[in-house]
Amino acid sequence: MLLLKQLDFLSSKSLRISRNEIIAEPLATIQGSSEKMKISITIIISILFFGLNLNGQTRIVTGRVLSEELEPLPMLKIKNSDSVLLGKTDFNGHFNIILSREDETLLFDYLGMEHAEIKLNSACDTVELIIMNYVLYHGITSRKIDRLRKKRFDNILNLHSDAVKNGLFEKKYICYRRDFKAHKPRLDRIGRELKEFKKSNINEFKGLVEGDVVKIPFGLDSSEKSINTYYSPCENCTEEDYDYVIEGEILSKNRRKLTLEIKITEMQHYDSLEYRGKHLSIGHNFKYEMKYFEVITDK
Repeated sequence: MLLLKQLDFLSSKSLRISRNEIIAEPLATIQGSSEKMKISITIIISILFFGLNLNGQTRIVTGRVLSEELEPLPMLKIKNSDSVLLGKTDFNGHFNIILSREDETLLFDYLGMEHAEIKLNSACDTVELIIMNYVLYHGITSRKIDRLRKKRFDNILNLHSDAVKNGLFEKKYICYRRDFKAHKPRLDRIGRELKEFKKSNINEFKGLVEGDVVKIPFGLDSSEKSINTYYSPCENCTEEDYDYVIEGEILSKNRRKLTLEIKITEMQHYDSLEYRGKHLSIGHNFKYEMKYFEVITDK
């Protein structure tokens, strides 16, 4: 009898313990899941808030850039008004950039083309742009140059329409402002500088005589093994101020054209180089204009 009571006691105790365990286990699971759910909801809300806040500060602008011939301009640089690089076009002239809401001005820069500057409307997210070719005008005034440029600028809207018809642009209307910028002030300043430089070179030209050894400064394109005088204009410069220098002897002078005929006596690092379509090497003669480009002398 005593044995049975003990068994009953143990059985009831075991049952109570089992029930407590059965009841306690689901409660612990529910409490743990609740805490995890709170953490997950907090993280999701934080991410959404951060995303909305970031989206409010920035915007994505896409588009395409073409030349006046409606050809794509690959690797064109796009900058903001602080000249910070925002991105480049791909090989088809398309681009996709992220910019601050405060950035209203975009600058487009491409070698051989005029710089373009536009101001975006607040809702503008697509920019399709025609860039004007950089054209060298000779023998005409800066005022006439700007008249010719303005005529081309006014034709950009017609080119834009043609690009839409040919499937090159998607938008018929533009969502940005673009103003014509005259080059006359800058051209007049350059003209004055070149005029003064020419006077200085005339005086230097008069002091040179046949038999003098001079050094001719050049810009150098080592990949093409060619030289040019594009980078040569420089007042009172030394040999270190230029990419490359050729040494030669003056054979003759043409006073009317301010031209020297030079016999090459030294060309460092190269057996020959191309200059204006002709190959130059030691012992060869070539003509060098001093109208706007100087020579380096030891006098």
